[in-house]
Amino acid sequence: MFNMTRELVELLGIEPSRLRLEWISSAEGTRFAEVAREFTEQLKALGPSSLKEAA
Repeated sequence: MFNMTRELVELLGIEPSRLRLEWISSAEGTRFAEVAREFTEQLKALGPSSLKEAA
């Protein structure tokens, strides 16, 4: 399912690196915060998406 989503994202012209899947237990609050921070930094490094807002 994730691979299909990745393919759709690519077809829409969105960089696949803007999509991420992580399995994190509800008991892993610290791990969730770490992954969220890391992914946010990765997205900031990519800069704005090349997609324009839909009217």
